[in-house]
Amino acid sequence: MNADEKRAAISAFENGGGAFDDVFALPPALLTYRPFPDAWTIHEHIVHCLEVDAANFHRYRRAIAQPDTQVLPFDPSWTAALDYHHQDLAASVALIKSLRAFMAAHLHSLADRDWRAFAYVHPKYGRIDLEAALQSYIDHIHFHRELIDRNRDLWNQAGKKAT
Repeated sequence: MNADEKRAAISAFENGGGAFDDVFALPPALLTYRPFPDAWTIHEHIVHCLEVDAANFHRYRRAIAQPDTQVLPFDPSWTAALDYHHQDLAASVALIKSLRAFMAAHLHSLADRDWRAFAYVHPKYGRIDLEAALQSYIDHIHFHRELIDRNRDLWNQAGKKAT
C-alpha cells in the first residue's frame, strides 16, 4: 500500500465512525429487537463495535510500539456479561467517532512509513500488519452495519414500522 492508498484507507476508517448516526431516528423498540434467538440487537451491534474499536486502539498502538507481540482476542461472551443494553448508545457512538478520529490523525502521521513492519500477533489469526489491520477495522463496521440493516428489514417484514 502506498502513502496515498493508506490515506484513503485512513479516511474510510474514520468515516466509518458515522455508520450509526441514523439509528437515533429508529423506534426504541427496534433498537432492542432480536429477530431470532441468537441474533444481536442493533444496540448490541453498536456497543460491540465500540468494544472492538477500543481493543483495536490498543492493538494498532502495540503494533507500532512493540511489533510482533501478542494481543488478546475479542471474547463474544462479553455481550451478555457486560449487559450491552445498559450501555449508553449515544455515548457508544460518540466514543466510536472519537477513537476513530484520534487513531486516524495518528495513522496519517505514519502514512509514509512501511506498515508491514508494524504488526501484532493474534492468537487465532497470526501476524497482522497495520495494512491488513486497518482494512479489517474498516470491514468490521461495514459487516455490523449490514446486520443492523438486516434487523431493520426483518422488523419491517414483521409488520412493524421503522423510520
